Amino acid sequence: MENNIIKDRIQDVRERFLSGNQIEEIRQNVTSLVNERLDEFQTAQNNAFRELEVAIDKLENHQREMITYFNKQLIALEEEQKASNSEVLKLASMHNQNLSKSHKNKNNVISKNSLSNVRKLINNNILVLLAILSLLGILAINFF
Repeated sequence: MENNIIKDRIQDVRERFLSGNQIEEIRQNVTSLVNERLDEFQTAQNNAFRELEVAIDKLENHQREMITYFNKQLIALEEEQKASNSEVLKLASMHNQNLSKSHKNKNNVISKNSLSNVRKLINNNILVLLAILSLLGILAINFF
């Protein structure tokens, strides 16, 4: 009996406040609002994804440019090192010839040119090492 009274009251309240058509209209309005919000969200998400793709492309291009730059630097340093090595060998050969000609000067200090070439060789080796380490660092940052 009480269930019937409650059902009657619920039905009475529904009839007073909202008719069946009004409830359906509200449901449709809510559904359309939710669909609009979902469409807006999806559009914003798509735009953000496109912006992210553009940013990734820019980063990849910059990475390629940096790798190319470091490869060119490495090649230049290697060529400079080869030239320096050949100069050191020539100077060492000349120095050996001079030593064989004059036995008096056997204990003389290496000439300034030879010493500066050895310093250049050491500096070039250090620069090549730094270039390689920089390249490896960039590659490690970008791939890990």
